[in-house]
Amino acid sequence: MFRVLVVDDDADINESVRAGLVMAGFDAVGAPTGGAALAEIERRPPDLVLLDQMLPDIDGVEICRRLRAAPETKRIPVVFLTARAGQEARIGGLALGADDYIVKPFSLQELVLRIRAVLRRATPVELQLPPEWVRLRDQFRVWNRYAEIHAARGEWRDCLELSRSILHNCDGALSPDERRRIYERIARCAQELGDTEGQKTWQGKAESL
Repeated sequence: MFRVLVVDDDADINESVRAGLVMAGFDAVGAPTGGAALAEIERRPPDLVLLDQMLPDIDGVEICRRLRAAPETKRIPVVFLTARAGQEARIGGLALGADDYIVKPFSLQELVLRIRAVLRRATPVELQLPPEWVRLRDQFRVWNRYAEIHAARGEWRDCLELSRSILHNCDGALSPDERRRIYERIARCAQELGDTEGQKTWQGKAESL
């Protein structure tokens, strides 16, 4: 699952973008300031930074400059998210090494598509993979997130059905560890639904991997 750091000092925008990315299958975390963003990047480098240009402490331009200057962060994709629509600002951001430039207001659907496009350009190995495999990976990320939400809410029947659908439709694109976690989740669902035999069967599948 790709990890996206959302950096925006507007709390409503930050939360709505972060929540939308989570629903789209990303592991998204938020930072309200440039300083908080740099601390989070140092703690755990993300796969992509979604960066507002205008921040109250360290602006997005300076953050992008610092990321590109450091060997350990220079390859992290950066997408500017800003209210500055002028050509000069856009060219300036791209000249610093940003991978894309999205102007507010924007649609969440467009944002997700452009983030995925940037991530695919930044991971050339995936470009060599069959398009069907890539489609299944995207489908898995979305469905798996919904299954996790159902489990967190105790909606065991919905979680069970969605987890089985993942195995049926996306099995060829799953890693052994992902498959094992799904088996364990189905076993938990079966246990919560009172299906002792089902719980033992799926737990056995998980343990055999």
